[in-house]
Amino acid sequence: MAWDRGIITRHRFAYREEGNPPILRPTVDVQLYLPPHGEWTTRALIDTGAPITVFDRGAGDALLVRFDRAGAETGSIAILGAQRQIQFETIDLCLANDPSYVWSARVAFIKDPSFQMVFQGILGTEGFLDKWAVTFNKYYEYFELLSPDEAYDAYND
Repeated sequence: MAWDRGIITRHRFAYREEGNPPILRPTVDVQLYLPPHGEWTTRALIDTGAPITVFDRGAGDALLVRFDRAGAETGSIAILGAQRQIQFETIDLCLANDPSYVWSARVAFIKDPSFQMVFQGILGTEGFLDKWAVTFNKYYEYFELLSPDEAYDAYND
C-alpha cells in the first residue's frame, strides 16, 4: 500500500495554451535550484519523447550556471531541427505548486543565448519522467502527475 512507502503525491493540471497560434500542451511551472545562490521558476513542457530534461540559456543564467567552466560536462543534442551545444548540471527541482517534494536531477542547459522556445524547459525521461508517473487525458484536457508508488498501487489494486 502506498502509505507504507512515504508521502503520496498527486497533482492534476489543465492543458495550457502555448505558442502562436496557441496549442493546448501539457506544461507545468517548476522551481529550479542550483546551490548556493541560483533559484528560478519557469514553465516547462512534459515531453515523453525527450530522453533528457533540457532548459534554455535564460534559465541557466538565472541559476548562475557557470557556462564553459573547467571540468564542465558538455555535449550536443538535436532540438527543434538543429544541433545545440549543452552543459549538464545537477540541480534540485520541485513543482511550483508543491515545494514540499524536491528531487535532484542531472539536466542539460542549452549554451546558445539566442535559442528560444515558447517555454524555458522540456521535462524528459531523465530528470522528470523517471521521478513521476504521468497520465495524459487529452479528451478532457488535463494530465495527472502521481508519485511512482501511488501510480503502482492504483494500477495493481
